[in-house]
Amino acid sequence: MTIYTSSKPDQVIPSINAYSFAISNPNNTKDSHPVLVDALTKRTITFGEWKRDTRRWATGLESLGFKRGDVLALFSFNQIDYSITMFGSLLLGGVCTTVNSAYTADELAFQLEDSGASVIVTHPELLPVAIEGAKKVGIPMNKILLYGNEFVQGFRPYSSTFPPENTPESQLAQVVNLNGQPALETTALICYSSGTTGKSKGVELTHVNFISNTAQIGPMDGNIPPHENVVLGVLPMYHIYGIQLHLMNGIYNGNKTVVLQKFTPVDFLKTIQDFKIQTLIIVPPQILMMVKAPIVDQYDLSHVHQVMSGAAPCPAELSRALVAKFKHISFRQGYGMSELSPATHVGIYGEPVHGSIGKVMPNVRVRLVDPDTGKDAAQGEPGEIWIRGPNVMKGYRNNVKATRDTIDSEGWLHTGDIAIVDENENFFIVDRLKELIKYKGFQVAPAELEALLIAHPQILDAAVIGVENKEQATEVPLAFVVKNPGQDLTEQQVMDYVASKVAVHKKLRGGVRFIDVIPKSAAGKILRKDLRVMIQKDTQPVKAKL
Repeated sequence: MTIYTSSKPDQVIPSINAYSFAISNPNNTKDSHPVLVDALTKRTITFGEWKRDTRRWATGLESLGFKRGDVLALFSFNQIDYSITMFGSLLLGGVCTTVNSAYTADELAFQLEDSGASVIVTHPELLPVAIEGAKKVGIPMNKILLYGNEFVQGFRPYSSTFPPENTPESQLAQVVNLNGQPALETTALICYSSGTTGKSKGVELTHVNFISNTAQIGPMDGNIPPHENVVLGVLPMYHIYGIQLHLMNGIYNGNKTVVLQKFTPVDFLKTIQDFKIQTLIIVPPQILMMVKAPIVDQYDLSHVHQVMSGAAPCPAELSRALVAKFKHISFRQGYGMSELSPATHVGIYGEPVHGSIGKVMPNVRVRLVDPDTGKDAAQGEPGEIWIRGPNVMKGYRNNVKATRDTIDSEGWLHTGDIAIVDENENFFIVDRLKELIKYKGFQVAPAELEALLIAHPQILDAAVIGVENKEQATEVPLAFVVKNPGQDLTEQQVMDYVASKVAVHKKLRGGVRFIDVIPKSAAGKILRKDLRVMIQKDTQPVKAKL
């Protein structure tokens, strides 16, 4: 058995409440130091204010009847105080589930029910969806609270639950002691990851899972002093990538994180310029924009020294183009998944290996296993990435079978990603066993879209695959559709139908192809390889629908 480990020493990962870890302050961050800034309003939260308001919110949660083991749902765009709402529940030994802000009411209701959420904090713009979703699962309206300071339609801000600012520390909610085994077993986060069955799966991450990645990545971070590091918080904060690097890592290290509510090119570039952003933690389509969009030349990006890419593969030619255009930038790529809290591999700033997902992080053990033979793959030969480590999830919520299918009896998590490793132990993703489509870092389950399509009265059968769109540096979903005999159905009608039923990232941006029959195996499994061959033979380029 060949097991790959990090060249960096394993780190001490404390078994404590994740809130206690976040405020453990290894870099002696002063209470007056700004840790979060709103990019548009310039509102600032200092380290001292963050600690105080997180405790006040926990106290407010208790006044709503929230207790250890209860689940709080956050349904919002990025907010400067998103981490306050998250850690307030963790402080109490509660659980936080983060919801994609693009979800429909049905998608929200599924996550609320599956996670067992009893309280929702949402953005005023999303209030109609939150109300409809909550009604579907029986969450009382008085358990829906808002970001911001305004009452909207009778719904109150979450901060209205705070006790007065001068409330003595002894009267604020106390941090639940999870020292030792409880921290290894107590769920902190439930992040939802699309599965090939079409049903989203709730990834349960414990307090130790949540803590571990911040400890693990420390020895592999860059050389910018933490209190001087200004980081752009543009990753979605409901996504584990943003949760880990903006919400936990930023507070723990004392970085200054400048939060953008939503990504737009102008706000992205203007924020980098105006706040002199030094570190960008982004996804490949944003790198593509930096390289190719003419508007970029109108802004000063000279203070950016570090760019990290994750959530989806960054092609070697794209990262090379980035560092060729911006000579002052060091680039690295990371790899992971929600089930791994999320990262297991990351590159080293200043030591670029373009196209590589990096090296193994401390405390992680990695195997590359030939999926056909079950034997370890030789150097340079492809194998499925298997992972063991303190960041491996507790399991899938309410889904014992899926957990057993993913984590074997020896504790190895089978990622479904195929990689090779070179002589310097740099890893490169070359394929995926799993069928998930990665659209700009978001996971799209083909089976979910197929189930929707087959439910259409004019559609007999359907299959969905991911196809590469080089213009946007991402995969996009493409549907193959078999019409019921005699039906007059257009590509646009199918695309509009799907768009009306799902979150925006699940749209059929790859288009629709009408065919006579969906190729399937004798066991009835869709032969997606055959569908990909059809695409390769088709000279018509696949263009994404914006």
